[in-house]
Amino acid sequence: MRPSAVAAGGKERNMSGEKVLIVGDKAPVLEALSGLLRENGCEPETSGTAEEGLDLLAREMVSLALVDVTMPGKDGLPLAGKIKKISPDTEVVILTDGLSRETAIRGIPADVYDFLPTPFENLEDVRGTVRRALEKRALSLKIRQLDRDLEIRNRELSAALKRQNSLIRAGLAMGGISTLPDLLDFFIGLVSEELGVERVSLMLLDDRKGQMRIYASRGLDAEVVDKVRLNVGEGIAGWVAKEGKPVLVKDVQTDPRVNRSLSSTHATSFISAPMVISIPILLQEKVLGVINVTNRRSGLSFDEEDMAYLYGLAGQAAMAIERTKQLEELQEAYESLKAAQKTLVDSERLRALGQLAAGVAHDFNNLLHGILGRTQLLALKLGDKEMDFPSLRSQLETIEKLTLQGAETISRIQDLSRIRKDAPGGPLDLNAVVTNAVEMTRTKWKDECEARGIRIGVHFRPGPLPITVGEPAEICRVTCNLIINAVEAMPGGGEIKLATIHEGDHLLLEVSDTGIGMSEEVRERIFEPFFTTKEVGQGLGTSIVYGIVARHGGDIRVGSADGGGTTFRLRLPVISPHAGERPRRGTGSREGAGPAKVLIIEDGELNRDLFQRYVMEMGHQAVVASSGTEGLQIFETRKFDLVITDLSMPGISGLQVAERVKKQDPDVPVILVSGWALHQDEQRIRDAGVDYVVPKPCTVKDFQDVVAEALCSRAKGPSNSST
Repeated sequence: MRPSAVAAGGKERNMSGEKVLIVGDKAPVLEALSGLLRENGCEPETSGTAEEGLDLLAREMVSLALVDVTMPGKDGLPLAGKIKKISPDTEVVILTDGLSRETAIRGIPADVYDFLPTPFENLEDVRGTVRRALEKRALSLKIRQLDRDLEIRNRELSAALKRQNSLIRAGLAMGGISTLPDLLDFFIGLVSEELGVERVSLMLLDDRKGQMRIYASRGLDAEVVDKVRLNVGEGIAGWVAKEGKPVLVKDVQTDPRVNRSLSSTHATSFISAPMVISIPILLQEKVLGVINVTNRRSGLSFDEEDMAYLYGLAGQAAMAIERTKQLEELQEAYESLKAAQKTLVDSERLRALGQLAAGVAHDFNNLLHGILGRTQLLALKLGDKEMDFPSLRSQLETIEKLTLQGAETISRIQDLSRIRKDAPGGPLDLNAVVTNAVEMTRTKWKDECEARGIRIGVHFRPGPLPITVGEPAEICRVTCNLIINAVEAMPGGGEIKLATIHEGDHLLLEVSDTGIGMSEEVRERIFEPFFTTKEVGQGLGTSIVYGIVARHGGDIRVGSADGGGTTFRLRLPVISPHAGERPRRGTGSREGAGPAKVLIIEDGELNRDLFQRYVMEMGHQAVVASSGTEGLQIFETRKFDLVITDLSMPGISGLQVAERVKKQDPDVPVILVSGWALHQDEQRIRDAGVDYVVPKPCTVKDFQDVVAEALCSRAKGPSNSST
């Protein structure tokens, strides 16, 4: 036998009210069991046959069935199976009626709880068995209820987790979706999917108009979305927007809030089933809009959990809406600032262009006046019977000087306009350059100043520097300009300090003075062309400095304050001299080789005649063409030692001429001549096959030197070949 309930649990179970069915035909057994059960608070029901017992079981809930194993014409064991089939929660105990323990154990079905031998030897054992069977039933029912509760809880947790993931997805979408319409549509999609609804809409509030309109929806006609405008306070959604409170309606027919709002045709657009939920989109108590939900597919009403989910989503929507609005406002402000900046830059550019044009016009008017006057004087002299050749030579030299000054002015303008592309390519010793600049300006900072009773000290502290790549003459020009500016900034004398430093991948040159300094306004405009604070000068100095430094790939900055002196800091990149070194040209002669045949292609008549004369003065043969097309046609029919071509010509350009010449005869050198040569891309010129570049204007000597060098660079010429 199993242990008693007291021994097993320490505390007996109260059996009061438990209904027990006794099935058997032995009256003494039935009476004994019924009495025992009543004494323990149970409600016994007796049945003399199996059929009666099953009938009673079908009508009433029975906690325990005590079944005699032997009844007239019926075995009690099959009855146990039928009882469990009709009432699975009813426990069954078999009365063995004298069977041995071993036989009873072998014959009892698995779904029978226990057996009791009859006649009873000890009623306390009977009571204990009954009690344990009822306890097992109660425990089974409790476990089943716990399983049901657990299943419900699991479903709730799964739903909560799903909604949490939905909110997380919404949060992630805020960072990945940039446009407000797409973001709101994503939110509405989450609501429709999570709540299983057919109709959902998100409305935003226009504070100025006091109206809301739909920005995203599911299940609404396009006409409704486009046309509906809902005033604040009108309908359920309007009430929610006005009060900032949610509305949960489970029956639109009986809820008084719906009845009051149904007078609005707009409001009815959002109520199509006897259930509705409307949630305000709040940001710090400010209503931005409303989320409306109707038509749940399952037919279930909305509840507080649905409201909580929508509130969480509405909070994220509020942040997304506000963030998007701020981004739009920032973008508008940026575009406005950008437009204002462009206007300002354009204005400054036009002002600088006007100043540049005025300065250039002034320079060239002076130069042209000098050239015109001396040319006219020469024309008058030609009528004299006696020619004053020294005077004529002097006038011609003056004209030449004026022309070269004009070319220098153009060079300065190209410097300050940053269009010169002839990258520096020679070795540059910055310490040697600075030393030379100090010596070159000695007359300015020493002799002139001492003549006026002013003392200016110049101190140079050179640092250990590597050799880099650049144009020493141009960097010397920069340094001289900075020294002269420093001298002019110290009318009462002072000190100028120069220092060079190697800092990482750059070389630094600092030029400091103890002069009068400059205001913030002057410092901001110091590198503008034609800006000057001097009574004499054109204001091109620091602009040209800036252009030269920029062309070397460096930068220049200035630090100054009124009365506190000025410091210019110039940075140049460190470049291996081998990377920027230009190839040396040969300088031999063509003695004994005979006159060369030179093809000159130039569309300008004056320059074409000049170049022809330059070449013929050297003793060479010159063939001229007025266009690239004509020149190439001549080149294809004759042999030449050299081709000289202008860059800018109608039809075929000088670069195209060079490419065609090199394709036909790679050994023929090509000289490119143009006032725009320095503006072209050096790599493009090299790729075209150009060997030499001559800028306009140039002196006769410079032109003829390049022609001689080009002819000497040709290993073998066709000059001795028949043409």
